Amino acid sequence: MDTRALAIAIGTIVITDVALQLDNAVAISSVASQLPSSQRLPVLAAGVLLAAGCLFGFTLVGSHLIERLGWLQPLAGGLLVIIGVRLVIGYLRA
Repeated sequence: MDTRALAIAIGTIVITDVALQLDNAVAISSVASQLPSSQRLPVLAAGVLLAAGCLFGFTLVGSHLIERLGWLQPLAGGLLVIIGVRLVIGYLRA
């Protein structure tokens, strides 16, 4: 793999991770905003750490499974396509 392709792959992963973390930040902050101010910071910190830990752990498990079970990659890709099509259809019907 050349340097340009590697940089593009890393950039894509970083953008995806940032987008996922922003979604988590909105959810965590909406929960924390309903708490007394003295409890907000610990809840925000715990939520961010838990979300990052889950993202890291599930990524490791998923990549390990895909590496060991070759048939899982096309199956997972097919499921992602089905989910994407259903989301688009649901959006267009709304």
